[in-house]
Amino acid sequence: MKIQFIFYFLFSALFLSSCGSSKNSAQRGVNKEVKQILEYAGNYTGVRYKAGGSTPKGFDCSGFTQYVFKKFNYRLPRTTGEQSRVGRSVKKKELRPGDLVFFTGKNKNSKAVGHVGIVVEANGKGNFLFIHASTSRGVTVSSDTESYYKPRYLSARRIVR
Repeated sequence: MKIQFIFYFLFSALFLSSCGSSKNSAQRGVNKEVKQILEYAGNYTGVRYKAGGSTPKGFDCSGFTQYVFKKFNYRLPRTTGEQSRVGRSVKKKELRPGDLVFFTGKNKNSKAVGHVGIVVEANGKGNFLFIHASTSRGVTVSSDTESYYKPRYLSARRIVR
């Protein structure tokens, strides 16, 4: 599990450099607490997806974000829709690691929130990598540019100040 997460961090460095960003913009706003949150989240890479799951025995997307943030005394609501209303709204180009990102579910034409993840890296130009509980891959890191996620992006919220 750790090896896969390390691979994604290496991939993120390549991803960000290919987008023409500097290390400063990639690391903007990453404080010690956010680094700890992302490291903790990364410990669960590879844990299977389980509908309604909110423990390391199996996570759904909002169960995963709730579980991770709870460790650091942030109380997130249980559902994705409720999570999309907490914290401060953030524009895509202002994303920082630790922010929550929201997507539609299976119907990409819907405007209803159906999926959530935690930003791992952001390039300041609107592209980002995020860790989440995927129905097909379990806890994994994905890019907003992937064909599945690109048309489904809806919004972002900042939980950690």
